[in-house]
Amino acid sequence: MSEDQQPEPVTSNHSVTERWRCTAMEKKYSWRLLRIERNQNNPVLKWDCIFNGKTEFPDYMEETEED
Repeated sequence: MSEDQQPEPVTSNHSVTERWRCTAMEKKYSWRLLRIERNQNNPVLKWDCIFNGKTEFPDYMEETEED
């Protein structure tokens, strides 16, 4: 990589049925929403929420010390 080239930023995307769900995810999980794009390939999940960095949903099925 030359000095002029910047590494591509790491982003994650999650598809949703309605645009407002992107901002709801941003708020719920404290992720930074970069943009919302139309998903042309899925008639149900019509929108792609693009977030900054690597994002993963919490695994609520993981065992805890209380289990």
